[in-house]
Amino acid sequence: MLDFEQASSLTESAVLVTIITEAVLQESIVSLLKSLKVIGYSITQVEGGGRYTRLHHTAITPPENSEAGGSSLSDGTEAQVETQIKPNIEIRAIVNDELSNVILYALKEQQRNFAIVAYRQAIEVLAEN
Repeated sequence: MLDFEQASSLTESAVLVTIITEAVLQESIVSLLKSLKVIGYSITQVEGGGRYTRLHHTAITPPENSEAGGSSLSDGTEAQVETQIKPNIEIRAIVNDELSNVILYALKEQQRNFAIVAYRQAIEVLAEN
């Protein structure tokens, strides 16, 4: 029978990190989790709808046969392009608060080039005895 007086030692605090992103990032995210010694994670294929804005650098240069006085627009101008999100993956991992910061920071670096939704939640998990 469960001893309710010891219920406080039943669980411990943790952080659930959920990442929804393009399947192309699966290998790099799994490598990140393994390098951080995350002992468990789950990966699920997910579908949904939505749009995100991706910034692209454009470089316009004159044709090869243009005169030397021609103008060139290789100024790294940014243009916003809306793209429909296709089936993605969802990766979930239970970690401590410090590791959740590292994971989210690494994902932030990729967010400029890939569709990424990531969030964390404070949770209680069964304590290891």
